[in-house]
Formats: sequence, structure tokens, C-alpha cells
Amino acid sequence: MDTNLLFTILVAFGTFQALFMALVLLGGRRKGLAKPLFAILLLIEGITLLERLLADTSLIESFPHLLGVSYPLSFIKPPLILWTAKAVIDQNFRFDRRDLYHLIPFLLMFLLQIPFYLSPAAEKLAFVRAFLEKVPTYSSFDFYLSLSFFAYIGIYLVLTLRLLRDYRRHIKNNYLANWDYRILLLYTLVMGINLVYFLILPSGLLEAPVFHKISMLVMSFLIQSVAYSFFSQSEIFSQQVQADLSQLEQRRIDEIRIKALFEGEKIHLDDTLNLDQFAAKLQLPKKYVSDLINQSMGCSFKELLNTYRIEEALQIMQQNIAPKKSLIDIAYSCGYTNKVSFYRSFKKKMGVAPSEYYQKLGSSMS
Repeated sequence: MDTNLLFTILVAFGTFQALFMALVLLGGRRKGLAKPLFAILLLIEGITLLERLLADTSLIESFPHLLGVSYPLSFIKPPLILWTAKAVIDQNFRFDRRDLYHLIPFLLMFLLQIPFYLSPAAEKLAFVRAFLEKVPTYSSFDFYLSLSFFAYIGIYLVLTLRLLRDYRRHIKNNYLANWDYRILLLYTLVMGINLVYFLILPSGLLEAPVFHKISMLVMSFLIQSVAYSFFSQSEIFSQQVQADLSQLEQRRIDEIRIKALFEGEKIHLDDTLNLDQFAAKLQLPKKYVSDLINQSMGCSFKELLNTYRIEEALQIMQQNIAPKKSLIDIAYSCGYTNKVSFYRSFKKKMGVAPSEYYQKLGSSMS
């Protein structure tokens, strides 16, 4: 198959996916701003790819006035990335007046583009053809202007990734936040690849048309990876976990207290322990304790309790290789009241039955 045709098909497919996903997100039921903001991001990427694809082919001659549409829109993407992350971690996120300052670069670029929008079609086509063929030099203004855009979007990516990283330290089971974080890491990698190619472009090692094709393909592949995760997990935007992070320092203190009860006082060895008793010990509301464990440790209270009990069992086994201690005695020592619960929890945690694990442990130590 002709490489140019293959390139056109791949980029056209990525463009279609971006626009289709945007329409799906905008048309469905939504709670909060995460879905519409992400849809606008996809819409901008789709429009950008479409314009670049048309410019790379003769089709642009039929739609010359589409040229330049995506350029100012690119300056909306960085704040959109940040706003989407804020909406992901807080369904109650709303815009305020300060957010308007983020739109200043877009407004400036739009105003600067107005003369181009009003110019005749022939002039637009000639300008774009010259732009696609032009190789910037390290001393040209255009090179540093384009470089400033990489810095502009880079700042927003760093701020957004830090915001999501800090959130994920305390809320581990917000699937949408984890998904957004992974997508942003991939997007950062894509921008990094584009930056590397752009930096070596003036050296003459790479032709300008090749650079544009590579950046389009990379973005198309990113959109396709987003589409795969989006359609394979269609309920992704309904899997938000809400948490009140207004008292972040108090949450940190309570997380430390929870771990101290397990690791210091070994409260898990009490075979009568349940969530009510645990919350009473902390002098905190039961629901708050349950939510805190779920969000900060990514598991339920029962799962956390079993984790510490199995870790205790592993220590007992390592300390009692010869002679071996009976499994029922180990179970009782860890806080279990019967052998069945111990066996079930151990196999779920370790992947093997406790008897098999104990036997292999003894063989490896002999």
C-alpha cells in the first residue's frame, strides 16, 4: 500500500474518532463538567488534525477558509487540560472570574489571526504551503515563538499532573482520576516527542514536511489509544469518587492514626474486631473511617484487616520453620476464629494455600 495513502487513512481515522467521541460525550447525560470539558478537548484535537490533514492534501483547495481555524484553539487546550482535571476530582467544580485570565493567550492569538481569516483564499493557500515547507532556523523569531508554545503547554501539564498526583495520594480508588492521569502522562510523552523533533528541525537532519507528518501520526495514535480505553470502558465518566479534601491535613493525621493502630498496637490480632469497634477506638464516625480507608488505601476495612492478619501469619511462619507451628494455631494467633476464613484470605492474598506456602518456605530454608 502507498505510504501516503496509509498515512492519510491513519490520520483520518484518528480525526474521526476524536470528533465522534466528542459528540458522544456532549450528547450523553452528564453530572459535573468533566465530560463536556474533555469533549471540547477532543473536539479541538479533531479539528486540528482535520485542518492539518486537509492542508497536507489537495482537498484544502476546496475548503481554503478552514485554514487557520485551529491555531488560536490550540491556546485553549492548556487551560482545558487543567480545568478537566479539576472537574474530575471535584464534581462541584465551577468556573469563576479568575479562570477568564487563562483565556487571554487564546484571545490575543484570535485577534492576531483576524487579518489572515479575512484574506483571499489564494493568499491563505500560498501562506500555508510556504509554512509547511519552511524550515525554521535557530536564530529566527518563528522558532522561538513556536518554542514558547511548548513551554506554555508544558507549564499547564506540569501543574495538572502535580494536581492529580497529589489527589491520587489520598484518593486511590477514583478510577476516572487515575485514567486522566495516565492519559496526561501519554499526552506529555507525545508533546515531548514533538518537542524533540522540533528542536532538531533547524539542524537539517529532518525535513519540515516529515516533521508535520510524524506529529500528526503521533497525535492520531494517542487519540486511538484514548478511544480504545473509552469504548472498552464506556462507563468511565460515571466512576468518580467524591471526597472532601478541604481538611487535607486532618485526613493525613487520621491516615497515620489508622496505620498506627495496625502496625503499632496490632489491633488486627483482636478476633472480635469490626468496623464499629475500630471507629470507636479512633473516636471518629464509622462512615468517615470507612470512606477514608477506601479512598486513601484503595480497599475496604475488611480487606485491610485481612491484609495485616496475613502479613502477621507470614511473619509467624518465617519465625517457626523448625519445628513448624500448626496452621490453626497460626490462624488463631493472627486474629482469625476459624481455619476456613484463614485459608480463604491467605490464598486470596498470596495465590497459594497456606499449607503449600509453609511447605515451600521450609524447603527453601533447609
